[in-house]
Parts: sequence; C-alpha cells; structure tokens
Amino acid sequence: MTSMTEAVAGARAHIEAALVARATSDTAFRELLKSNPHAAIREMFGNDPIPSMKISVVEEQAGEVLLVLPRSIAEDELPDELLDYASGGSLDKCLRDIGFFTPIEGRGLW
Repeated sequence: MTSMTEAVAGARAHIEAALVARATSDTAFRELLKSNPHAAIREMFGNDPIPSMKISVVEEQAGEVLLVLPRSIAEDELPDELLDYASGGSLDKCLRDIGFFTPIEGRGLW
C-alpha cells in the first residue's frame, strides 16, 4: 500500500470510528446515519467531503455477522499500489516493486 492509500485508509477508519461512537450513544444520530448517511456526516463534521459517493449503512442484527468485501478490480484497472507509478512514477521502480525485475548486484543497474 502506498503512503497515500494508507493515509486515506487511516482517515476512513478514523471517520468510521467517530460515526460509530456517536451512533452508539445518540439514538437520533443513529437513525439519521442509517436513513441519510450524508446528512449525518454533515452534522458530525460540518461538511460532507464526498457528496457524490454512495454510502451504505447497515445495522447488524443479533446472531448476524456482516462481512464487507472490497470492490473487485477490473482487468483494465490499476490497483492502488500502482497508481502512483501511472501518474509519472519510474517504470523500472514499478517493475522492481512488483517483482518483475530483481536487482543484479555489482552491475550498478539499481
């Protein structure tokens, strides 16, 4: 994972934890979060940083476990780990990082 995707994942985890904590202690906020997540985010943080993103909130029931799978990556899509390279990164570094090339010691190739 790149530092950018790590930062985004960290921010998402922080926001989710704050929303869950408030929903646990505030019944009205919990209902708002379930019925209108964007309004709940605006109420909690003062704005909605991702208004175009669909947000689904599901409440686990007793005896139920919810498993959230990450979205599938299409064959023509780059995974987050390679997006930095696509925006002007180094081809040789990209190929080394994904294990396509290995350094040859003593040759000064990298």
